[in-house]
Amino acid sequence: MDLQTNMGGKRDFLNVVTKPFTSLIIQIEKDVIKNIATGKISADKTMSIIKHVCCDKVKNATTVLVNGTLVKQVKEVKVNCGYCTFMFEYVSRDGGWSDAAVGGVLLLVSLVILCSCLIGIVKCLHSLLRGQMAHVIRKFINADFPGHCGYFTGYLAILVGAGMTMLVQSSSVFTSSLTPLVGIGVLSVERMYPLTLGSNIGTTATSILAAFAQDPKKIRNSLQIALCHLFFNISGTIIFYPLPFFRPPIGVAKFLGNQTAKYRWFAVAYLICAFFLFPAALFGLSVVSWIALAAVLIPIALLILTIGAIKIVQHRCPTSLPPKLRTWMWLPVYCRSLEPYDRGLFRLTGNCYFCRKVGCCKAFADQPAEETARLEVELDLSTSADTTVKQSDNGMSSRL
Repeated sequence: MDLQTNMGGKRDFLNVVTKPFTSLIIQIEKDVIKNIATGKISADKTMSIIKHVCCDKVKNATTVLVNGTLVKQVKEVKVNCGYCTFMFEYVSRDGGWSDAAVGGVLLLVSLVILCSCLIGIVKCLHSLLRGQMAHVIRKFINADFPGHCGYFTGYLAILVGAGMTMLVQSSSVFTSSLTPLVGIGVLSVERMYPLTLGSNIGTTATSILAAFAQDPKKIRNSLQIALCHLFFNISGTIIFYPLPFFRPPIGVAKFLGNQTAKYRWFAVAYLICAFFLFPAALFGLSVVSWIALAAVLIPIALLILTIGAIKIVQHRCPTSLPPKLRTWMWLPVYCRSLEPYDRGLFRLTGNCYFCRKVGCCKAFADQPAEETARLEVELDLSTSADTTVKQSDNGMSSRL
């Protein structure tokens, strides 16, 4: 075996299994994407990245005489060229579907398949991991080292997460496989946290290996980007893991999970805001000017820091705060609870069979009629109490 010629060879693991299936659905012109990314060609609406012409590649070996020495040259030659035979080639050929339409359909279908697989995995795990077996697995996975060595258990989990991600070459695959275990209670959030951090570090190994496989003229820039990715994840781990009292992602994850368990629509709202609205708003403000971006972000950051500081003092030393700031009851109900939004969404989708089946409004849809009426009365009373408090405060200030 010639080690020199195979040194930069591409190594595939899961791709060996998935590529035969994905090639029957869609194939992409990778050279077009590469040329657009490197600036060799400009993107055009008429340009398609879907492969339409497929050829068989054969190696043609020739021997030439160079300076009195026979040199063997091997080149790939394309033969038997014709139209490709994958699914979306037929609908996009000769002015058919555009690349955007094909991409939208693939995105929708992939999301449906992903959600269906996750639901199926959760149901299977929930039916298999129950009783004494679930107790033993939960105790083993979430166990710590004895004594003072228990502090280093998380670091072992980071190494395990990094190693497993290097094998599967995808942090998304690794974390998506563990998420159902957290959902059924087998794996704790505290143990999932270091595994996720290790997965973020392990996924950088793929980019580093890809950087070493680049052309010698481009290896400098590609390796710099790969190392930036590595050190970014390592620095995040150093900041948010070593100190047990400073692990905010765990608290945020539990808060989001509790809200999603109570209000099913909260997960959809979070995805829309976190991945569409907020990035679009930041991008729009950055396009206007950095002054507009700072004018919006600085007040929001100060507000978040103020609320966080008040929450910490409320939890640690509430007596040091004024009586009004010891709780959030002085705020309107729609500023401190999601119940009004849930009630409004329930009124809009109450007659929808799908929403009732899924339980979008969990706080109301699964409640009997008497419980729903009681919750609505409590919300109305809370709103009335807020109005009364405001009126009494105004009357007191006028008398003063």
